[in-house]
Amino acid sequence: MKDEGLDIATRQDLERTLSEDDADQKILTKREIQGWLAYAAAAEPYSVVCISALAPIVLEALASDFGRQHDNRDLPCNTCVVKIGSLWLDTASFSLYCISVSVFLQAFVFISMGALADHGTRRKTFLLTFAYTGSIATILFAAIRTASLYWFAGVLVIISNVAFGASWVLYYAFIPTLARDHPEVAESKKNVRKGMESWSDYQFIKDKVSNSLSSHSMAIGYGTGVVLLIIAAGIALVMDQTAYSLQLGMALAGLWWFLLSFFTMKYMPAQPGVPLATNANLFLYSWRRLGKTLYQAKSLKETFKYLVSWFILSDGSSTIISLAIFMGKKKFLLNNTQLMIGAILVPLSALIGTYMWLFIQRTLQLTSKQALLAISIAFAIVPIYVLIGFSGVFGLVHQIEIWPTLVYFGLMLGAFQSFSRVMYAALIPKGKESEFFSLYGITDKSSSWLGPLITGAIIENNDTRWGFVFPLCMMVLPLFLIAWVDMEKGIQDAERFSQEHTDEKDGL
Repeated sequence: MKDEGLDIATRQDLERTLSEDDADQKILTKREIQGWLAYAAAAEPYSVVCISALAPIVLEALASDFGRQHDNRDLPCNTCVVKIGSLWLDTASFSLYCISVSVFLQAFVFISMGALADHGTRRKTFLLTFAYTGSIATILFAAIRTASLYWFAGVLVIISNVAFGASWVLYYAFIPTLARDHPEVAESKKNVRKGMESWSDYQFIKDKVSNSLSSHSMAIGYGTGVVLLIIAAGIALVMDQTAYSLQLGMALAGLWWFLLSFFTMKYMPAQPGVPLATNANLFLYSWRRLGKTLYQAKSLKETFKYLVSWFILSDGSSTIISLAIFMGKKKFLLNNTQLMIGAILVPLSALIGTYMWLFIQRTLQLTSKQALLAISIAFAIVPIYVLIGFSGVFGLVHQIEIWPTLVYFGLMLGAFQSFSRVMYAALIPKGKESEFFSLYGITDKSSSWLGPLITGAIIENNDTRWGFVFPLCMMVLPLFLIAWVDMEKGIQDAERFSQEHTDEKDGL
């Protein structure tokens, strides 16, 4: 944006931001950046290995082994119904329902910890607490040796996924603070104060650094995820692809998550926020703070406009993943080895795609918003292609089509997630990163309860292909809303909000 086009109020806000004493700013070291990146390597394999690949297969296998005939529930069978409490569920949908429950619970956890984590060094403390909780729950999959414990496997998936989601939200919240303290951004800030660069130059550099941090963390996460998934596939092959061999693969991902988190604990900067008032209620503070923020949402119209669009868009993308696994298993009768190959292709392609789109963005000088819109449009082609399959000619009609489709899907996935969180990071008020990323987590991780729930009901008695109508709508509709987001105004509103709505001024 052109500095000369700013109004007086905005100029005052920017001058206040730039007048902060540089002596109080702690410049990041290379080791501290590595400590932050290390958590992507530690935790992302859980998503790649467990949630995206093995957990659905393991849950279905255990439930099926303990299942009963649909028409005669006194007889056992391989793929029928299983009893949960007083309900009988299709074993094929068991994993979808478990994941739906976990992401629903994430919303409660995200809100309860969000604003609280912005004070002191709680953000890092909470992140590590959830990291060890989730990793231990994942390691316990190695202890399940009988199908009668299928319910315990479901509980472990719920606990580990809630913990993973919570730690990942806190991880995201470090992006804007790391970008502000990055040497390149700090140098640009000094140049603006000296009149050597404009405010728009500073914002461009901060956006570039944010995208670099986000893309590197995404690529590192997918890279380690692929390595662990290949090792898990090797374990499965050696053990004749039994369900327990897949459980060991999940436990390995949990052990990796647990061990590598110690590197993050040692080197990642805590980046403390302002101290929390001594009389604050630790259990209610985040809810009260969020209530105040939502009440004043009109001051952050662009931020909340983006959140609504991302809620829909994220749900659509996550539903495509769940349906793809389900379709491969049921329609094409892929065995565990083939499913594992597919599970490796996606994150490997995502690793390549993350850097591919980062190169495209830098070459074409695209903003994060422009890059996200381009990727989202390309992403929407996946469900369209599947729906074309009703013609019977092509569109995942033949098994050979699976592999190029998965590669294409992966090329979009990593960059899609990376640019989305960078765009959002630019729109949130300083000092409220965890609070606002808890909202992002609800619209990202916790929004995904809706898609599996609805598509699970759609495909219960219909062709799985019909399930892709829902994510197609969810991928296309929010694009108009994102295009409507005014980034310049959003950044200015966030700067102003951070000054006008402190705990003291809001009576907290």
